[in-house]
Amino acid sequence: MDYLNSNNLLNSQQFGFRKRLSTDDAIFKLSHEILNALNNKVIVGSIFFDLAKAFHSVNHSLLINKLPSYGITGKAELLVESYLANRFQRVQLDSTTLKVKTTSTWSKVNQGVPQGSVLDPHLFLYINDLPNALTHNATPVLFADDTSIIISGQNVLRFQEELNATFGNISNWFKANSLSLNISKTF
Repeated sequence: MDYLNSNNLLNSQQFGFRKRLSTDDAIFKLSHEILNALNNKVIVGSIFFDLAKAFHSVNHSLLINKLPSYGITGKAELLVESYLANRFQRVQLDSTTLKVKTTSTWSKVNQGVPQGSVLDPHLFLYINDLPNALTHNATPVLFADDTSIIISGQNVLRFQEELNATFGNISNWFKANSLSLNISKTF
């Protein structure tokens, strides 16, 4: 994180898992952008995206392929790659009331950020390039896997075009990055 911060590699709209930034900062940014548009008599709206099992969906190959664009190469890249490689998981159910112990077989994990490490939230910052998929009238507010997009337009027709283009672009970006929208919680 020190490397990413000192080289200004993280998107300024990402508020999650960063020192001196919080949900309050993300909410302030969101509110400020909406109020600013309303004060300027511009049509404004937001799309709030909810990702289904976001941390469990991180594609290891895509993540590794993004590292060089952030200057993470050589031994550092190999370290992250080895951290993600050859991981296995199983489930164990130990019911003392039923006096039954069941254990599944081991299965290889090819995606997802390992849970419980100080590194796992930082690896999810691979959504850092999501703002590149936005139209010029769309402003992102990111907090880890919570993605809010503010869209504005000078008239209703232009606003609708921006809204539809933004939703399509973001949906395509999520799909290309192996992330799934939870449509019932996206509005």
